[in-house]
Amino acid sequence: MEVFLARQPIFTPKKKLFGYELLFRLGLENAFPDIDGDIATSKVLENTFFSFELKEVLGNKPGLINFTKKLILQQTPLLFPPQHIIIEVLENIEPDKEVIAALELFKKKGFNIALDDFIYHEKYIPMMEVSKIIKFDLIATPLESLTDIVQDIQSNYDITLLAEKVETYEEFELAKKMGFSLFQGYFFSKPEILSTKDISPSHITKLKLINEVGKKDFDLIKIEELIKNDVSVSFKLLKFLNAAYFNRPTPIITIKDAITYLGTVELKKFINIVALSDLGENKPDELIKISILRAKMCEQCGTILKSHFTTEELFSPLVFFLI
Repeated sequence: MEVFLARQPIFTPKKKLFGYELLFRLGLENAFPDIDGDIATSKVLENTFFSFELKEVLGNKPGLINFTKKLILQQTPLLFPPQHIIIEVLENIEPDKEVIAALELFKKKGFNIALDDFIYHEKYIPMMEVSKIIKFDLIATPLESLTDIVQDIQSNYDITLLAEKVETYEEFELAKKMGFSLFQGYFFSKPEILSTKDISPSHITKLKLINEVGKKDFDLIKIEELIKNDVSVSFKLLKFLNAAYFNRPTPIITIKDAITYLGTVELKKFINIVALSDLGENKPDELIKISILRAKMCEQCGTILKSHFTTEELFSPLVFFLI
């Protein structure tokens, strides 16, 4: 099975490489498909850390990755090393208390946070206070309209400004003069699509895994056996934990040791990413949307109605196959 990933470089004022934005792609077509954001981000994370060699994708540079509200509240970024990820908060995420608390935790753990396609408003001040980068889309918010906003941000916050969708030399020069420090857009480079071969996962095993970790008291022995029975999940788990950025003196060679090293909280995040990223494969986009809406409805009902199921169990991706 071939997997794909796109990356678009981000540059400094001297046109030196700062890092990459990592983007979801289904194939060689260089456009974002109409797909659920949770699935797209999970697939980017899986491909970057579990399928590709990290050096092949990022070298020693950071990668900006879009995170949905659901993945932020699940604290998914904590599974990954902060030196390799910049958490990009999507523009449609409201700054409620739960989101701010999660972002503060990420910052405390060493992650840098970027606000994507930023539109200046007082309600976003709590987000700005924990962020390192603010991205302005120069098509949605032309530079001429940003003079006062840029001055206000520079006067009151220690924040790096990133100009996105820079398409001409004139825009690049004007953005530099205004105080932007990072630049991204077609003037420099279109997204580059990377591809590699991956081991095709078993949907049945993934369903069992995500069902098991959704239980209040899940059985680690059962999870170990399920992982052992799926070559893809086993390979990705061991490859991930033996990567260079963990700096382990001795490699982890057994699934049991890998589970012990991760712990129950991080193991659950790992399984959710690997499972969610592939459950939508070969399914019509509309079917995926309807399934996720139904799963979300069941999850919300679980917070109101009495049930012996956890909300995670009620959201189970089993709905993908029960329609």
